[in-house]
Amino acid sequence: MSELNIRMGPALKYDTVDVSTYTWHGFAMIVTADDTSDYSTTPTIRLTWKPYTKGSNEEAHQSNGETNGALNDEGAIVKETAAQTSTAIKLWNYKGENGSFTFWRFKLEVPLTDSEQKVSYSLEGVAHPDSAPPAVKEGKSNSFFVPSKTQNFRWIGHSCNGFSASLDPKEWNGPDPLWNDALRQHEEKPYHAVVGGGDQIYNDKLVGEPEMKEWKECKDPIARMKMQVTPEIATAVDRYLFNHYCEWYGSGAWSKAIAAIPMMSMLDDHDLIDGFGSYPDDLMNAPVFNHIGRRGFFYYHLFQQFQHEDVDGLERDKHSNRSIIFGGMGPYVHFPSQSYLAYFGPDQWILMIDCRAERKLTQICTRLTYDRIFDRVRTDLPAGVKHLVILLGVPLAYPRMVFMEKALSSAWNPLLMLAKGLAPGFANEFNGEVELLDDLNDHWCAANHKKERNALVCDVQKLALEKNVRISWISGDVHAGGVGMFHGYHAHDPAYDPKMSLAIITSAIVNSPPPPAIISLLNKLGKKKHRSLFYAGTKETMVPLFPEDLHGQKQNDKYIVGARNWCSVSMIPENGDLEFELRVEKEKGSGEVKSYPVRTPAPKWNVPKEKHHLLLTKEFSKETMKLSGGKFSGKMSKDPVKQAAAA
Repeated sequence: MSELNIRMGPALKYDTVDVSTYTWHGFAMIVTADDTSDYSTTPTIRLTWKPYTKGSNEEAHQSNGETNGALNDEGAIVKETAAQTSTAIKLWNYKGENGSFTFWRFKLEVPLTDSEQKVSYSLEGVAHPDSAPPAVKEGKSNSFFVPSKTQNFRWIGHSCNGFSASLDPKEWNGPDPLWNDALRQHEEKPYHAVVGGGDQIYNDKLVGEPEMKEWKECKDPIARMKMQVTPEIATAVDRYLFNHYCEWYGSGAWSKAIAAIPMMSMLDDHDLIDGFGSYPDDLMNAPVFNHIGRRGFFYYHLFQQFQHEDVDGLERDKHSNRSIIFGGMGPYVHFPSQSYLAYFGPDQWILMIDCRAERKLTQICTRLTYDRIFDRVRTDLPAGVKHLVILLGVPLAYPRMVFMEKALSSAWNPLLMLAKGLAPGFANEFNGEVELLDDLNDHWCAANHKKERNALVCDVQKLALEKNVRISWISGDVHAGGVGMFHGYHAHDPAYDPKMSLAIITSAIVNSPPPPAIISLLNKLGKKKHRSLFYAGTKETMVPLFPEDLHGQKQNDKYIVGARNWCSVSMIPENGDLEFELRVEKEKGSGEVKSYPVRTPAPKWNVPKEKHHLLLTKEFSKETMKLSGGKFSGKMSKDPVKQAAAA
């Protein structure tokens, strides 16, 4: 009987559903310590599944043969015949100062049926006593859920799943409070996916490794950028990333969540290092900084995507992930961008766009990448899908801070001059610029990205009209919650407006919010209605989703909430609306939440093709109701912003 010392896992990853066969595709992964694991038998996972009904005798089924945590004796697995056995492939082997560790990936395939199903899974063999992850150590059976053929996914949206380097996690009761809330909701009604919008891990403390001391403490940014990658630095970078990933993904409520709910993840800067991609070329190409980013990408692909180039290759037709969309080559990481288009039910799909691999100070994605993404959506998105949710790491609609961007980027910025002399912490340690500037440069509305951002909005509106699908956006990054909105120039029932799209902001599930003064400023800025898309017949604004504060009292700051949060997403079967429920922590570290739901309607427009050319004009919005044959309802506001808030 084999014995495995599990350092991380089991963790689950969802890929997509093959709609031609209704087969659910996903993966599981574990990382094992080689010197204390027995590989005489290749690690194998055994799965069983059956229809799930809340209140059925699931617990009795789980307890059969549970003797070694998630690992069962071969003679005491479960009474039912296994529906599937998956033998692992060796994805990669890490060789470090404390031994070597193997990444094992298991392919999972589950046929969808007419019922939602609970899939129980277990690793054959026994667990080594030193196995650390709760999914193994706590002695509970592992399971996840797949929807029925006709059921739309219920899923979790989250971001910023870690603490900034300057924070004391104890002040926030650690990382678990809101993940425990999510797990309680999962216990009440299962989730089918947990979607990470970026910063699933914070790797910024890497620069504190002993071997990084000389580089970090070099006072001259130019001299620092010229430093070379020594063998010691290379070892330190890999050591930190491997150990930090194993610790973060192998402990706490987060590790429990990804053992029970298959994850889908898209990276942002902190998955690599703070601001990667939003600095000038000289820093981005500096040997040490560039090496950190490239190795960050490597470990992101391993731990979050369960991928390795040597195993999976870079060709879509041969790749293990059916949902993958390869884009252009990253200018700094020398690896192609990887976006994903996945089935989330008969009425709902998700598109996750990689906005980091190709990012430069003057670019987020190349035209090549956008073309490949839109071609894929047009080819693969089935007719009849009502909702397409597009994930971007950084919010597309958010209160503008252009005045601050201009001030901080000025060569004669008095704040920077003061910081260099009196308050060095105000200056970025990598290249001496203002610390906040990389965050501002990350935003879609930054001067360098605004044109690309507006073009993306227009391209997506064309897609919405062409495919008759409602577009919604979901993002994180900013450590605050809110909802932006795009809509047609003339107010009418949003259900008949293909330009109407909500832009959900859910951040952070672990990290701390900005100071109250910043939240107050953002709310003042959030009142402004922006004119940057008037030329395309589109208005944009923030939804006043927070007329009540976290204690039920009326408030003026209605647009942005400054507290930890996550988003529960579900379809409303009665009318096809998609509901995004922001669950916001009431008190610092409490894990108790107040719910703020908002809905976006299923598409009802019916615009003849000969009128599609009017889409990016004010005339289109004015005529949409007439062209669609829709009528205003006496129960619905003609103002799409008020209607969204009322939902």
